[in-house]
Amino acid sequence: MRLSRFRKSFPLYGQTLAVEHEAFVESSRSTLKVDGEVVAEDGVEKGQPDPLRNHLLTWARPDGRVLTVEIGPANTWSYGCHARLDGETVFETHPGKALGYGPKMQAYLKWAEANNTPEMKARNEAALKRNWPSLATDIVLGLGFFFVAREFGLVTAAVGGAAAGLILWVAQKLTKIDLLGGLAMFGIVMALLSAAFALIFQDDRIIQHRGTIMGIVGAIPFLIDGLTGGQRLAARLARYFVFDVDARRLGIGMGILGFASAGMNAAAVALLSQDMWLIFTTFLDIPIALVLFFVMLAWVRKGPEARAY
Repeated sequence: MRLSRFRKSFPLYGQTLAVEHEAFVESSRSTLKVDGEVVAEDGVEKGQPDPLRNHLLTWARPDGRVLTVEIGPANTWSYGCHARLDGETVFETHPGKALGYGPKMQAYLKWAEANNTPEMKARNEAALKRNWPSLATDIVLGLGFFFVAREFGLVTAAVGGAAAGLILWVAQKLTKIDLLGGLAMFGIVMALLSAAFALIFQDDRIIQHRGTIMGIVGAIPFLIDGLTGGQRLAARLARYFVFDVDARRLGIGMGILGFASAGMNAAAVALLSQDMWLIFTTFLDIPIALVLFFVMLAWVRKGPEARAY
C-alpha cells in the first residue's frame, strides 16, 4: 500500500529532469528521469539498516560532471529534493532547509522496531480478533442512530438505540461473543436513561446532550484519580499500553479529554442545527477526540513518573 508520492520536475541545460519518490508500508523508492529515461534509482526495504535515510540519486552527465539529487522529508507533511551538480546547487524545493527525519521520528522508529517482535504481533492479532465484533457493533449502532434520527426523529432513535442495546446484551450473554465492549453496561444504562428522558419529556435536546453527560460522568472519576496519584483507574488503563506512561498524568489527561468531549458536544448542540449535529456526532467528534487522545499520550509518556505497567 502506497502511503505517499512526491514528484518534481526541473530544467537543466536544455533537458527536463524529473524526480519521483514513493513511500510504502515496508519500503520506499526514488527515481531520476532525464527526458523521460530513468538514469538513477534508490530505495530502502524493510530490515535494511537506516530505513529513514534520505535517498541519493547520482547521474554522471555526458560532459563528465556528476549530478546528485537528495530526497527526504522537508517537514511533517511533505518531501523535498536538493539537486547539486559537482557540489553546486542547481535546484532546491526548500532553499536553505536541511532534509531528513527529525530526532522524534528517529526515536519513534527505534521504539517501533523494539516492539515489532513475534510476541507483540501475536498480542496485536489476538486483540484485533477479540475486539473486532464490538468495533463493528459500535459502527453499526452509530450509523443506525444517524439514519433513524434523520428519518423518524431523535426520540425514536433514542428508544430504538436502547432496545438494540438490550437485544445485543442478551445476544452477548447467549453467544459469549463480546459485542458491546468493556463499557457495555455503562453504555446500556446511558442509552436507557436517554430513552426514558425522551419518552417522558419528548425533548430532543436531552437526547442530544447524552454525549455531554457521558463525557462529564467519565471525566470526573479519572480526574479525581489522577489528582490523587493515578493508582486506581489510570493504573488499570496503563496496563493496555506497551510503552511507559505516567499514571498520574494519564488520569488527569483522561479527565480533561472527557470534559473536552463533553464541551464539544454541548457546543455542537448549542451552535448547530439538529441535522448538522447528527453529522458532527456521527462522523466528526470521534476523529477530533482521537487527535486529542494522541496529544494527551505524548504528554503522558514524558511524565516524570513514567514506567511500564
